[in-house]
Amino acid sequence: MGGFSQFSYRAWEVLLKYIIDDVTSRGEIMDDSYEKSKFIQNFSKETLNSIEEIGRSAAERAASFVEDMSGDKIEIKVFKVGLVTPKDIKERMGNDTKVFTKIKFDGIINGTGVLVFSEDSALKLSDAMLAGMGMDDESDDGEKFSEMKISAINETCNLLISAYVDTFANFMKTSLNMHPPSFVIGCGKELIDEIFKSYDVKDDDLVFTFESELFSHGIGAGFEVLIVIHHDSITTLFNEL
Repeated sequence: MGGFSQFSYRAWEVLLKYIIDDVTSRGEIMDDSYEKSKFIQNFSKETLNSIEEIGRSAAERAASFVEDMSGDKIEIKVFKVGLVTPKDIKERMGNDTKVFTKIKFDGIINGTGVLVFSEDSALKLSDAMLAGMGMDDESDDGEKFSEMKISAINETCNLLISAYVDTFANFMKTSLNMHPPSFVIGCGKELIDEIFKSYDVKDDDLVFTFESELFSHGIGAGFEVLIVIHHDSITTLFNEL
């Protein structure tokens, strides 16, 4: 992967976080001037600031979409940009049951957008979305997630991930293709593992992530938005910016 291959995962994480906001995710100031200078030779601070701007703009746009659909104010509680490994993401997801909707996108960069809910949050959001569209779920089949609820969650995923994908494409002056959303319920760690395996991404490969947590006090629910730029597209993303 060009310049990325000369540093370990930890070195890249520290360098990226230092240049973007002067601290790593653990609060440690980066003082290795040699590694920092080598990094800056490849990618300027302006480029990294642009990447942060992309993610923040996309998160704000995504929140606006949910607000428009649900009628409730949406708060961006978490926003993070980083280089991580699939192993790190899987460990964070753990073994709890999660509701996932995911969309693959491709073009000059490849990636996956994922919404991650608890079951309760997914149900609350789907009900709010249906109400916002003037629709009632009249299903009486006993299933927690009726076709209408799944459709509402998938549409939410489509809108939110498109906010990120369109923002990436606009910044890079290109177009990216989005695939249809996929809804699944299961173990968080296993679901994430399936996503990476579908792209032949190994546990210790680097991936670039935009992470946001959106929360509606009106709905009383929140969910995670995880955008993963796969390892074979990281250098392309940086170079295009």
